Amino acid sequence: MRRRFTVPCLLTATVVAAMLMVPAPAAARELGEMTDYDLAVPVDGSHHLWDTFWASRSHGIHHAQDLMAAKGTPVVAAASGTVRLVNWTAQAHMNADRCCSIVVRHDDGWESVYIHLDNDTPGTDDGRGWGIADGIAPGVPVRAGQVIGFVGDSGNAEATASHLHFELLDPSGTYVNPYHALVAAGATTNAPEPADPLFSGSRLLRVGDRGADVARLQEVLTDLGHRPGPNDGIFGSRTDAAVRAFQEGTGLHVDGLVGSATRGALQWEVAPPDHILRHGSRGHDVNLLQDRLNEIGYSVGTADGIFGPKTLLGVTAFQEDAGLTVDGLVGPQTRAALGM
Repeated sequence: MRRRFTVPCLLTATVVAAMLMVPAPAAARELGEMTDYDLAVPVDGSHHLWDTFWASRSHGIHHAQDLMAAKGTPVVAAASGTVRLVNWTAQAHMNADRCCSIVVRHDDGWESVYIHLDNDTPGTDDGRGWGIADGIAPGVPVRAGQVIGFVGDSGNAEATASHLHFELLDPSGTYVNPYHALVAAGATTNAPEPADPLFSGSRLLRVGDRGADVARLQEVLTDLGHRPGPNDGIFGSRTDAAVRAFQEGTGLHVDGLVGSATRGALQWEVAPPDHILRHGSRGHDVNLLQDRLNEIGYSVGTADGIFGPKTLLGVTAFQEDAGLTVDGLVGPQTRAALGM
């Protein structure tokens, strides 16, 4: 089934007509909107994935799903349609130097993109292969589930594990998130999902930053009733205004910077903690603890959201005075005694 490189010499009138068909306009979806689009899993073999649509990459936000699979695993069309581009060209000469990628225009006007196809001869990493199936060329019709190529590590994935980079666009050209659709179609999700990019992260977010943590910040702000703009992973003026509004509403220093205190306050709003606070804990719940201890006369210094030595001394002193077990742990009993 595999070959090094052949291209058709000419396109039939039927194929040309198919390439020129323009689908009827459709309502645009939001960037990154989850979709229930009916598709075939585009990797026909052992694979796994987790939701990487908003993952940060060197070139920006991912806007795709990575299906991890062994090099050479068959890649199939996710839906029936017509091959629009091979290696980013619609010409009969399919640009061997840019191997390997395929774009399929679906019969209903949607579009799927398949990137990092195999560009190596079997058993090597020589960049001299052709990871596109026989007969697949611009203008050729394909059916859902038909083999169109093979998993690889071409393009800017040469230094990564082999995988298929899969994109799905609605008829307006908006990138949607195909994760739920892939799972519904039977894609394997047995890999551990990454930690929350915002609440497990530590970088100071500000205007101009990009990445999955910014996209998650925008999602949280939207859920809390603020208006940071689209969840595009770009910290612009609208996101800055939403952060400042949140900071003002929660009594934080209003500077538009998302550091540990603002992260903790956001996390508190999303999921109020019922866990035990202890030496080393951080976040908005620690801020509240410190404020309360200072208020009732157990001076712990500035409420910085960090459960350090001063906070520990304040907690143990309070526990002793309140007749509680003196262990420095702020659990349900100590919280109740503090009135938190």
